[in-house]
Amino acid sequence: MKTDKFLLSLLLTLFITVNITAQKAEIRYNQIGYFPKGVKKAVVVNTGEKVFFVKTTRGETVFKGKLKKAGFWDKSGEEVKIADFSAFTTQGKYVLYVKDAPPTCPFEIKNNIYDDAFKVSLKSYYLIRASMDIDEKYAGIYHRKEGHPDTLAYFHPSAQRGEGHASSPKGWYDAGDYNKYVVNGGVTVGTLLALADIYPELVDDGFSNIPESGNGVSDLLDEVKYELEWVLTMQTADGASNMKLTSKGFTGFILPEKDKTERYFVGKATAPSLNFAAMMAMAARIYKDVDSDFSNKCLAAAERAWAWAEKNPNVVYKNPKDVKTGEYGDADFKEEFWWAASELYLASHKKQYENYIASHEPYMEFNVGESWRVFLGNLGSFSLLISNNRLPDNLQSKLQKKLYKTADGLLKKLQSVPYRIPVDEFVWGSNSDIQNAAMMLAFAYKLSGDKKYLDGAVETMDYIFGKNATGYSFLTGFGCKRVKHVHNRISGADNIDEPLPGLVAGGPNNNREDDISKTKFGAEYPNKLPAKAYVDNQKSYASNETAINWNAPAVFMLGFLEANASNLQ
Repeated sequence: MKTDKFLLSLLLTLFITVNITAQKAEIRYNQIGYFPKGVKKAVVVNTGEKVFFVKTTRGETVFKGKLKKAGFWDKSGEEVKIADFSAFTTQGKYVLYVKDAPPTCPFEIKNNIYDDAFKVSLKSYYLIRASMDIDEKYAGIYHRKEGHPDTLAYFHPSAQRGEGHASSPKGWYDAGDYNKYVVNGGVTVGTLLALADIYPELVDDGFSNIPESGNGVSDLLDEVKYELEWVLTMQTADGASNMKLTSKGFTGFILPEKDKTERYFVGKATAPSLNFAAMMAMAARIYKDVDSDFSNKCLAAAERAWAWAEKNPNVVYKNPKDVKTGEYGDADFKEEFWWAASELYLASHKKQYENYIASHEPYMEFNVGESWRVFLGNLGSFSLLISNNRLPDNLQSKLQKKLYKTADGLLKKLQSVPYRIPVDEFVWGSNSDIQNAAMMLAFAYKLSGDKKYLDGAVETMDYIFGKNATGYSFLTGFGCKRVKHVHNRISGADNIDEPLPGLVAGGPNNNREDDISKTKFGAEYPNKLPAKAYVDNQKSYASNETAINWNAPAVFMLGFLEANASNLQ
């Protein structure tokens, strides 16, 4: 038995050695940079070296450290070592160097390292606004002539609005396509408003340079209002919400002004109605001192949507036979009810909503995949936790315990994964999962002040900017090796080399639904290991599409880290 174990160990060692020899050593790091007193760690893969160096751009060594073995990661097929240079705090521009690996591109150590990325990631929503011209004055070279006016949208039978048409302008294009969805708008609006809720001073007017800049209202609130004003048009006479405003099928890669397909109000169901109620109630509270008329309008609409959902708690949306656009299918509305009830209670203080949250199990947990349905309950709980409202008995303490337990579990996972990330499942939109995990850590830090959560959030966001198995920085416009060929129709049709800036690509997807072996219109993946199942190819909708709900946690986290920069510099 001992001999068998010895031989097995020897074979494993030989396999790893051959694997390392066959692959090049590489350094995976945050290509933007690091806060002076923040965690600074990089991943070095397939190296036989024991030390690493931090050098100036002139080649002068300013820091030398030992590489720490982290183990073999089966998700990437790599032997991993960690370069920890957290002790080096001098601001400047540097490169990381390991003798058998190519040196990194220059990165910075400086205060407010994410300032530009934060502003541009929020401004990306302006660039994907529907129904308007994108002015070169505000968009730079990233402009188009116009969007979909949506002043003549037809009633699909599934919308249950009778025959005819109505106007449904404004809103954001949902993802790589030109459609607008209430459900995905919900988690997006909720995430963005959560940032405005906890750091209202962070988003001063004029910081992201959109047309409303200078009106005395934060640009974040101006931008979100553009989406909310569209969502209001989706409410039906009985208080419910339609599901989406779309064409019947996806268009080709053309600019929006060239898309002349008819557009429709589609669907009527419980999920969009509860998303509607939740985001409108949240808006009613947050816009109350900014625009009282709008706030009152939002609250009235939210209460009507809730009333309809209470009477119709199990209406599941399914695409009609003649509609092929995104379904956003969901049949479990526990999270939607919790989020809507939480926001309505905080906005109205009415007993009926208090009774709901008092009589249901408090929601707080982290799950991967489809944030538009698995992260909604957390949004309601975040709002409750940071509010100054009186909560039902023991609810505050229950939610805090659940949050810390969840956050501690994410930190434990981060420490166990060789790449030091809190998520090691890679499904459609995996970059959203990474960022939502960081959000859990951010709220744990906001409530506890325990720096372990802040450090975890900082290190988690390194993944988005290059400390990942693909080596890509996933935020368009940022990083030395950045994504350039995202699945986004505007970027694919505007004849500009760089895509719209500030968009987060979906990321590695082990399921590879668009693999060329599965669909003739798909993409070819150079590597099919889970953590590397990504291709920077416009055809890859399963790994390289952009979406508003994947961008929202990027805006939140970059804003959160900037708001806490004084603790990292």
